[in-house]
Amino acid sequence: MTYNEALEYIHSRPRLKNTDNRRAMRLLLESLGNPQDKLDIVHIAGTNGKGSCAKMLSNVLHQAGYKTGLNISPFVIDFRERFTINGEFISEETLAQLTERVKEKQEYIWEEYQLELVEFEIVTAIAFCYFGMEKCDIICLEVGIGGREDSTNVIKDSLLSCIMNISFDHTDMLGETIEEIAYQKAGIIKPNQTVIAYPAMNKKALEVIKAEAEKQDTKLIVPDISNLSVEHKDRFCDVMSYNDMVIKQSFTGRHQSYNTSVVIEAAKALNRSGRFKITDENIVKGIEAAKFPARIEIFSKEPLVILDGAHNLDGVTALKNVLETNGVKNLTAVWASLSDKQPEKLIESMAPFISKLYTVDIFGSRAIPKAELADMAQKYVTDCTAAESLEAAIKTAIDRGEDLLVFGSLYLASDARKIIMEKL
Repeated sequence: MTYNEALEYIHSRPRLKNTDNRRAMRLLLESLGNPQDKLDIVHIAGTNGKGSCAKMLSNVLHQAGYKTGLNISPFVIDFRERFTINGEFISEETLAQLTERVKEKQEYIWEEYQLELVEFEIVTAIAFCYFGMEKCDIICLEVGIGGREDSTNVIKDSLLSCIMNISFDHTDMLGETIEEIAYQKAGIIKPNQTVIAYPAMNKKALEVIKAEAEKQDTKLIVPDISNLSVEHKDRFCDVMSYNDMVIKQSFTGRHQSYNTSVVIEAAKALNRSGRFKITDENIVKGIEAAKFPARIEIFSKEPLVILDGAHNLDGVTALKNVLETNGVKNLTAVWASLSDKQPEKLIESMAPFISKLYTVDIFGSRAIPKAELADMAQKYVTDCTAAESLEAAIKTAIDRGEDLLVFGSLYLASDARKIIMEKL
């Protein structure tokens, strides 16, 4: 199997279906020798912020000298971004080899049990095999959707869990109340371990997490934000202080300060366990050096060019707060959205910052056509056009020297990032 054949196979798998309570996933991993049971894992759930947390914590652990695997979803730069060790992507050859091995086992499971595996399950199984094969010291594992029934939650144990901010997303799968969604996220908590919770969590969601932690006899740590302060040094430059630890944030915005406090508490919990030696210097250097594409990513300040994967109300609220703090307005924006992300509420919320809007298409059955998005958005942004293409919209704004924001989806961000880097 070649690398391109591996990608073709992975992307040919169904995206969503009933997985019989992960039975197919368990059978697949059993046939592969249960590589997940041999890994030390930090498990990270949440509606927003779990990718940033995973990236920063993996950087801290790398700084401390540990061979650290990072499994995130979705990718922005390259599909191989989903499988990294100490910041290096899996090689194309290794990914092809592991995909071929997983494919053979998947076909056996279909023949024997008529159970089908979805794309995310295949990807997760490849990640477990890769990290096990490379004998990683520790893995930062990001949940896909929810937690309790997520494919990553086949792990029997974890070193600790982090539960980031919880808000309304994937309500068709996780429930329509914040308590129902929190119940799914809290499902990653394992007995007799430690769980770190986002410090500005919805109170109802936090009560659910507390109840699950008590049930599992697990220590719950919520960072004390009375000990956290943020100084806005310059445009898109924040310095945070938390418990006398001063960090120049690699990711901007107060929400990222809260995410960072979770990372600090997670690193300190790992250090207290005696299994890992992590100094304050490791923590500061690791967080400051972390880079994560499409998380309010600034390509240029004059003119301003921002790329953000904000795709739900919580993500847009964080983006708005950053724009307000930095006095940003009159943006030219490029936007796309999926139908289940409350698109009209998103554009209504962002409209005060936008003077001109281009809507574009993105791939996927849930994507809203750009013409339909433009019709929806005109109620809030009068200068609104369905663009000829994503590239044309970005090129027009950059050529005119306009302040540009591209947002609405990490799928959009993946394509947009390549275009922006070529044009600047």
